[in-house]
Amino acid sequence: MSDFSGEKQILILGAGLMQRPSIEAARELGYRTLVVDANPSAVCVPFADRFEHVDLKDRDALADLALSQGDSLAAVFTAGTDFSASVAYVAEKCHLRAHSFQAALNASDKPLMRSCFEKAGVPSPSFVKVGRGDIAAYLKQGLDKMSFPKVVKPADNMGARGCRLIRSADEFLHSVEAAVSYSRTGTAILEDFMDGPEFSIDALLYDGTLTITGFADRHIFYKPYFIEMGHTMPSVFDEGKKRELIATFARGIASLGLTCGAAKADIKYTSSGPMVGEIAARLSGGYMSGWTYPYASGLNLTKEAMRIALGERPVGLEARRVQLDVGQDMPFSLYDLPCTRTSAERAWISIPGRVKEILSLDTAEA
Repeated sequence: MSDFSGEKQILILGAGLMQRPSIEAARELGYRTLVVDANPSAVCVPFADRFEHVDLKDRDALADLALSQGDSLAAVFTAGTDFSASVAYVAEKCHLRAHSFQAALNASDKPLMRSCFEKAGVPSPSFVKVGRGDIAAYLKQGLDKMSFPKVVKPADNMGARGCRLIRSADEFLHSVEAAVSYSRTGTAILEDFMDGPEFSIDALLYDGTLTITGFADRHIFYKPYFIEMGHTMPSVFDEGKKRELIATFARGIASLGLTCGAAKADIKYTSSGPMVGEIAARLSGGYMSGWTYPYASGLNLTKEAMRIALGERPVGLEARRVQLDVGQDMPFSLYDLPCTRTSAERAWISIPGRVKEILSLDTAEA
């Protein structure tokens, strides 16, 4: 274990692959990294200056660890995890910059999120909350009155775990039971299916400004599941409709109370116009925020988000962003930092085995 006495450090929640850019960004900014995870064998543990074995769900244990660091702790941060609310909780306890804890809860609990959208008039699917004790009641009342298709998803999870399309009454029971099993609170939401193309949007918020830092075409396959196979930047979608989606995203962010840090949307352009799937209080998972957007834009997005958490100006962001006019009254001053190159990342789902050879790499690089 390293001696951290007198050195400034950043507490990073998560030691998985998606946290590698966070560890690297902290070091580039001149800070030591205190990394925590429930898995002591996580892939990025060896890259931390100091690792502590703490469950990211245990907010009080995280806060105790953070407070024990005294003035050496400069920021708390995560990217690509479920635990933005844990970040906000610790930040409030330590008087560090972040979204408020309540706002982060609004962006973590899907029924609460949908209620915020509904109250503010932000378009999102109609939904009901379903717990373990509610499943039998639905079956008893008869599913013949329910219209399909529906989508079920855990109330407090990410990465499409437990999320699926319910196409008929025959698929209802096992689909809802699976979604509930993936929820830490034993609850799921059952909502109307949204048609239309889907997009991922990343953004950074601070001082009343909202800067779009990645607008990607999202590639989803394998119905009835929603398996994200990658993103493409820049999006090839109609520019006018992109602005409608961004305006809806901005109103959704405001409805949740997010003000300081990152925000990420899964959003569709349906036959009725833009509709929000969900908004998280963090940078996107997968490879989008840590790799795809930096390759396409030339901006180290993680480093700029970390500067905001440190209370610094995101100078790289401010030097390159441009004003964005969506033609509507907005709750923030809107900016965009567009892509200058094309970047497309894809997942490969392979048969079991070992890669023996990669062909035509020179052609691909050209």
